[in-house]
Amino acid sequence: MAILSRELDRFIAQKPNSTEKEQEKHLISFMESGGLNNQVSPRSVGDYLPGVNNLNPAERKLAAKHLVQAVKVYNAGKQAESKTIEVYGKNGWLDNSDAFRHCLWNALMKQSIGVSAAEQWATAHEYDSRGLDRTMDLYNNRVGRSINVSGRSLSSIVSLVKYKVRYGSYRRVVNGALVPTDGVGM
Repeated sequence: MAILSRELDRFIAQKPNSTEKEQEKHLISFMESGGLNNQVSPRSVGDYLPGVNNLNPAERKLAAKHLVQAVKVYNAGKQAESKTIEVYGKNGWLDNSDAFRHCLWNALMKQSIGVSAAEQWATAHEYDSRGLDRTMDLYNNRVGRSINVSGRSLSSIVSLVKYKVRYGSYRRVVNGALVPTDGVGM
């Protein structure tokens, strides 16, 4: 996915007014012509494979239909993961960092692919999750998509998500119960 992301960025730089359909056609052509095999990633040649192989069936179905969205969702996820580690020093589970990551990911997806597509991807991502983990993630995803991201920079969105986590707008799990988030860990 990282290779496809770089190729999409390159194509958009050359054709800034291209449609998503044109971008998708280009990425498909890029892959069919062996572009993935000819690229060297700074991390590793197979860098893109974990992003694809780790998709659940619902995500794979969306990626097959919406390749450009898949790349943008991947990018939003990587940014959310990076900012979570920057803010919390970890990518936790069921805690404030988990709530932060899900909220930021959904806000960034909303900004890049729109609220409806972001909801489809976020819901597909929870395909295999159950119980409080699923309830928490779906709640935080929905609230993340409610953030006004129009014309906002990444740092502005991150600041807003941090504020909302600190003051209990999102949910985490404590002692087997869903509770409001707080400032712990920031």
